Amino acid sequence: MKQWMGRVMLVAIGILLGAVFMPSQWRADVQRQTADATAEARERAALWAASQSDRVDARASLFVEFPGIVPAIQRGGAFGGSFSRAIATDIFNASEEGIADARRLSRIEAVAPNTWIIYMPLVNAVVFETSEGLVLVDAGMAAAGPVIRELIADVTEAPIHTIIYTHCHVDHAYGTWALMDDDPHIVAQADLPACFDRYIELPGSLAKYMGQPESSLPASRDDLVYPTQTFRGEMTLTIGGEDFVLRARPGETEDQLYVWVPGRKALATADYYQGFLPNTGNGKRVQRYPEEWAGALREMASENATLLLPAHGEALTDPAVIQENLTVLAEALEWVIAQTKKELNNGTRQDLVYRALDVPEHLLTHPTLNQQYVSWEDISKMVMRRYVGWWDDIPSHWTDASFDAQAAAITELAGGVAALDRRARALMDEDIVMASHIADWAWFGNPGDPVAQRLLIDIYAHRIVNTESNTQEILAWLEAMTQARRLQLAAAEGGAGAGSE
Repeated sequence: MKQWMGRVMLVAIGILLGAVFMPSQWRADVQRQTADATAEARERAALWAASQSDRVDARASLFVEFPGIVPAIQRGGAFGGSFSRAIATDIFNASEEGIADARRLSRIEAVAPNTWIIYMPLVNAVVFETSEGLVLVDAGMAAAGPVIRELIADVTEAPIHTIIYTHCHVDHAYGTWALMDDDPHIVAQADLPACFDRYIELPGSLAKYMGQPESSLPASRDDLVYPTQTFRGEMTLTIGGEDFVLRARPGETEDQLYVWVPGRKALATADYYQGFLPNTGNGKRVQRYPEEWAGALREMASENATLLLPAHGEALTDPAVIQENLTVLAEALEWVIAQTKKELNNGTRQDLVYRALDVPEHLLTHPTLNQQYVSWEDISKMVMRRYVGWWDDIPSHWTDASFDAQAAAITELAGGVAALDRRARALMDEDIVMASHIADWAWFGNPGDPVAQRLLIDIYAHRIVNTESNTQEILAWLEAMTQARRLQLAAAEGGAGAGSE
């Protein structure tokens, strides 16, 4: 295998060098041959690298073959912060590698007197010091817990009095295990414990849709730190003579809340504000609440804060910028909601509702509404999900054939996998969305076919590196590519004995 790889690479280099001296009319053919040779070499190198590992890592081999995948994920996958692969791919686990990354990539920054923001991979936490001790808003993911403790100790000796969970997600409420030395109060909205319980009840499903190892998810309540106090609606905590106003408004989760500190004119905004088009339309997560989300943003804007401390992205200290950014995001969500309801009331077929969006230019181009994580259409789909049933208005979809069976029938009608392969590749640069449908038909109808496997990988690799692709769809495509690569690796292992050198 090693010798074969070397030969392919030498051929590719030779073609490149020869092209310099060839007549110009030959160069187009040479460039095509070079691309073919180097692509094949990358594929062989990736398969060989994976085969040398004790644990065959199909996804890692894709990263070798397609170097553009990781930067594409990092464009939005860092969620406004720094990126750690060790944390992102095993976020429930306080691994040594994850803790080391958190230690290397995290920092604590003073943003006002006795007020700090802790920037970590993927997420932030907020620290307020009072005469009774510290109020910590969020506790990061599992690997962040020890680092939060260390960073706080760098700036103050005060104990942690209270930890406020803004919501139940793992990047906000999983580092608490390392922060319990001072026996802090832990406060959350009343629906948070049920959300924690879902981690225990649905580990396989959550692992699949979050791209995490199932073994790292909590096995029992002992693996989580539950709140000591819960509330609904609104609650004011008075700590060290200061009021901390907790307002629970459904948004990214049912249990989400934000914290208003009137004495400091400071807002800890949780995930309501993220500095980009927020995680309001995630197709791999449970229901989001765009209407209440927009209401919370309007409510926050009415406080005229001078300090905005988000759970993702940079702190804001200009009151005018804070006002504008909260207001424009509220307007954006309200616009999508109104347009979606309008189309539903018009009787528009569901798959056409979100296609009817014509986003106003001032929203489409606003710097804080970048589509790096989800799209406008994704948000519309989430709005629809709240108001309509599971049927999508296509008659055959009420009682349908499996997608695999449909794909096999389409493959037969098209004249086989090779015909689908030719058509999809012809459309790659012209209509990548349709090319993806064709690749899906080839793959789901014929998953054992090497041509179908290769087609799926190539089409979605091409789509991933497109700068218009957002993080959530990239991760979905990467998972499909990984499944195809696993079958390739299994076939390569089965035939490894024959013809090897």
